[in-house]
Amino acid sequence: MGADGTMSQQPPLVPEGVQARLRAASYTLTETEQRVAQFIDQYPEETIHLSVQALAQRIQVSEATIVRCCRTLGYHGLRDLKLALAAQHAQPLQRIHEDILPEDEPGVVARKVLQSDIQAIADTLAVLDEQLFARAVEMLLQATRIEFYGIGSSLPIVLDAYYRFVRIGLPATVVTDSAMQAVSASRLPAGAVAFAISHSGQTRDTLAAMHCARQQGATIILLSSHFGTPLCEFADIALITAARETAFRTASMTSRIAHLSVIDALYVALALHRPEAALAALERSAEVMAEHSL
Repeated sequence: MGADGTMSQQPPLVPEGVQARLRAASYTLTETEQRVAQFIDQYPEETIHLSVQALAQRIQVSEATIVRCCRTLGYHGLRDLKLALAAQHAQPLQRIHEDILPEDEPGVVARKVLQSDIQAIADTLAVLDEQLFARAVEMLLQATRIEFYGIGSSLPIVLDAYYRFVRIGLPATVVTDSAMQAVSASRLPAGAVAFAISHSGQTRDTLAAMHCARQQGATIILLSSHFGTPLCEFADIALITAARETAFRTASMTSRIAHLSVIDALYVALALHRPEAALAALERSAEVMAEHSL
């Protein structure tokens, strides 16, 4: 709030490629690598100007630890990571990340939450692997059946994906009971795609369904917020999103918005690859829904 009582202008949001990768890789980093990641996340501009030797001394870790951390994040080394940082900080925009505080007024809470949701989509755009996304579209187009798995907070995304895919005529199925997901997965036909959704990438029931699907020869696609997790290592194609978690928003709607956005992108890409069939299916779906309208 400004001195004149008006809402102070907030700087616009920017997709933070490096920082988003740091968050997505949180489960895969060692304790010392996490110290490197935390420093880069908190002091990106300082990192740009430090050599690997100087950065190692600044953080009190070995140079090899820094190189390993960079490679885990998908960069060849510190030089490539610094180039990515410089590119994103060359833009006349700055990062926003505000924790929600107990004393915040409702209007402030609304602003922070909505900014966080917007940033989740921007960060996901920065980290989403377009080649893997294209492979996922190809596999889904060829699938004899597309079966979705997910529990807890991922279940609404699973249902949304199922509804969308069915409406454009894709052979999608879903089982909402966590135990029955594995049973259904064990009966998948040849050429099926098992599509799992898990924010943490560590959901035991979802992994069990993926195991059963793999035994049937299915292609495994995973939508998650973290790479290097048990589910991620098991998947053929892992689509990774990015979302910040704050004190009041752990495993929050922010991650679900990022996942829903990827599902929306898949839906559009799939429909564009089969426009006549998709439009015919949508028209038929609209007719059926109209019959049930008052």
